[in-house]
Parts: sequence; structure tokens; C-alpha cells
Amino acid sequence: MVRFDAYTATTEAAKAPDLVQLLAAAAPGQGWTLKQGRGFHTFGERIAFKAEDGGEFAAVQWGGRQGERCMVEVKGEATPAAVEALRSLYPHRCTRVDACADFDAPRAFERLYRACRTVKKAHRIVGGKYGDWEDFPERGRTLYMGASSSPVRMRLYEKGLQPEYAHLGRPNWARIEVQVRPAKEAKAEYARLTPLEVWGGSKWSRDLAAHVLKEHVDPHPAGSTYRLSEREVALRWMCRQYGAHLVSLADDVGGWECVGLTLREMLKEDHDHGPSNAGA
Repeated sequence: MVRFDAYTATTEAAKAPDLVQLLAAAAPGQGWTLKQGRGFHTFGERIAFKAEDGGEFAAVQWGGRQGERCMVEVKGEATPAAVEALRSLYPHRCTRVDACADFDAPRAFERLYRACRTVKKAHRIVGGKYGDWEDFPERGRTLYMGASSSPVRMRLYEKGLQPEYAHLGRPNWARIEVQVRPAKEAKAEYARLTPLEVWGGSKWSRDLAAHVLKEHVDPHPAGSTYRLSEREVALRWMCRQYGAHLVSLADDVGGWECVGLTLREMLKEDHDHGPSNAGA
């Protein structure tokens, strides 16, 4: 039910021709063509896979200031096969992954929308709408959850009403997908996760999975934890070095609740006077 719908990764274990061949094998018989040009993101070269309608569904980049590193991108129907091949052949780091689920039943979009609104309100998630919901809903509606700069974002849209799929006669076809751009330390983990596990990128996406997928998903934090771990190390060192003084302070000021207030006042006093006034 849940599958990969987009995947971007970087690797130094493969050459550009290897990755082009991998993508070609993942999209057999789709009538695509190749177009080579300049790369993005300081890559020197780029080969794009163009579908029959002119849309791009995959690309490989290499060279330039990136040295031995290559980037591979794929989206749409070729994604699951491309991800399976990439993971089996080349160690890599995932920089973006989308995992989607499709629903095709009367009022599927409306039911999913209500679930999204429940989670959005509960977690106070920033979102937005795309499309003319009031006057031309037959052209398709889209709901976003999560800011464009957030490592975790969600899209709910009426897939069956997109012009390129209108000929299928599936007006009730709705798709919901989570998009994750893992932070540096999470990129290796996301290169191993299943599509369902990708929904574990944040607390609210796990809650959404419980509502719409009826699945429990373990946490797989997508955001940076560097600052938190650095702070924890510093605080543990402080407790080891000054634990006896902190215990004594708690006894003197009337309990641990007052320790924080006392330290805050000491920090404020130190900030107000500054080192230049020391010994004055």
C-alpha cells in the first residue's frame, strides 16, 4: 500500500554511467529519451530522463566541484525499482525521499482531508492549499502540511483529477505522501528505511500514519540532533564536575525547583556585569 514515489541520493561508490544504466533498467518500455546538460548544485554534468510528454522523471549528476560524488534522482512509477537496485548495489546517502499511499473510493479525499486537519490542529502544523477549492474543485485540490523549509512535509491531492490521468476515469483517486529531507546525520539511516518507516520522520507524521494508514510507525527523526546531543554532553559533564555543589545549593535555597531560578539570576548578573567589570 505504501511505496516510494521519489528518491534522491548521493554516492561515491558508483560512476555516472552505472547510475544511468540503473535508471534505464528501472523504467523499461516507457518511451523516454536522454538529455545531457550542465549540472546543478556545483555538479558539472547532468543527464536527465525525459518521458514522452516531455516531463523529467529521473536524472544523474556528476563532476564539477563535487569530485567523485554522483547524485541520482528519480520520481514516479520508476522509483520503487530504482531504489531497490540502488540499495542492493551501491552504498549511498539519501537526501530526499517521498513515500505515498493511494486511496480510490468515493469521498476518499474528503476523509483523508479530515484526518489531516485533525493532526494539523493537534500539532499546530503550518500548511496551505493549492488549487481553486471553492469555484473549480473538479480541477483538483491539494493540501500541504509542513513548511517548505521543514525536513518533513506532507501532500494530499486528487491524483485522479490531474490532466495526465483524467483518461483513466478514476475521479476518486486520492494520494497522500510524506516528503522527508533528512539532516546530515540521518541521511545514512534513510537510505535503509522502508516506505512505511519514512513516515516516522516526525511526531506529527507518525500521528498522521496512525490516522490514515492505520499503522504504528517507530520514530526515525529526520531533523538535526547535533545541538541537542552537544548540549546533553555539556550538561552531563557539568553534573559530574559540580554535582556536589548543585546538591548543596538545592539544600540551601529550599529545593530543586529553586535551583533553576538561582542559576538564572547568576547568569543574568554575570551577563549584565560582564568580564570587563570583574574585580572592579
